Amino acid sequence: MTPASDTLATVRRVEKLRQYMGAQVLGSSGKCVCRKLGNCRRAVMFDGRGAPRPEVSFAAGQLSHVGRHYDLTLGGKPCRILVIAMDTVRPRAQVTLDQRHAEVMTSAELSFTDRNPHMKGTTSALRLAVGRKPGADREGEQLRMSGVRQPVHLFDAYAMANLRLCSATADGARSLSDATMSRNCLPHLAETIKLLEPTLCIVQGVQVHKVLTELMGRRRQVAPHLEQARVAGVGTLVAVFTNPSAWGKLRWGGLNGVPYLYEIVAPTLRVAYQRMVDAPAPAGNATAHPQRRPATIDRQRSR
Repeated sequence: MTPASDTLATVRRVEKLRQYMGAQVLGSSGKCVCRKLGNCRRAVMFDGRGAPRPEVSFAAGQLSHVGRHYDLTLGGKPCRILVIAMDTVRPRAQVTLDQRHAEVMTSAELSFTDRNPHMKGTTSALRLAVGRKPGADREGEQLRMSGVRQPVHLFDAYAMANLRLCSATADGARSLSDATMSRNCLPHLAETIKLLEPTLCIVQGVQVHKVLTELMGRRRQVAPHLEQARVAGVGTLVAVFTNPSAWGKLRWGGLNGVPYLYEIVAPTLRVAYQRMVDAPAPAGNATAHPQRRPATIDRQRSR
């Protein structure tokens, strides 16, 4: 089953997302313009008695990653994959869409073993979501697209959005973000989902899913850990897992000694993949017929 992508559709999505984020989260000047910014800062940088917490660093405006081939199709069927995690847990502020894309593609250049546990788990999830098996081989991460000369890495064929678009950290690594930040950022995630229209959401974290349920309706369980639902008005599959970096038996950011990957993640995403490729092709949807797009467009966008 040869993959293909509609890069023009992705460009349009990214531009709409850029406009929304520029108006509501991170302005073109690099300043965070979110109306809830002050509320979030106060919630994490002061304790319950109003005393400052000097150990807390707050990084505002950390936007999403959208791969250039996000509008992926498999056998003409849409396979738009959105990974939803909690936050970046990084002190770096004012990260634009382009910068976030560059960060993820830098991870794509690393070998599987050199990636952090979160990106190792994401790699395995993406391989499973397109009908492959987990592994450390480079070839299994590449998509040979119709009309594209060079292989496309899986990291350039999915999107990743965090529930929280700011991070509160201690020691530059430990997350101190709280429920206030999740609640305030939820409308931004809802708009991201509306614009990206994923066919599969891979949720990394039980707490992330708990908040996400506020956007979910018409829920129907189709397999353990997998639902068909409308999320922010978008019909999609929702696969719910722990974060790949979780501790103990819930950890799956690797290939060895991680039974959660093989017993929970793999069977769930195999069902999701099958449901995507067996779904009727959407009538009148350009992404269902990517071969009609000039191949030169895909080549230009893949450079």
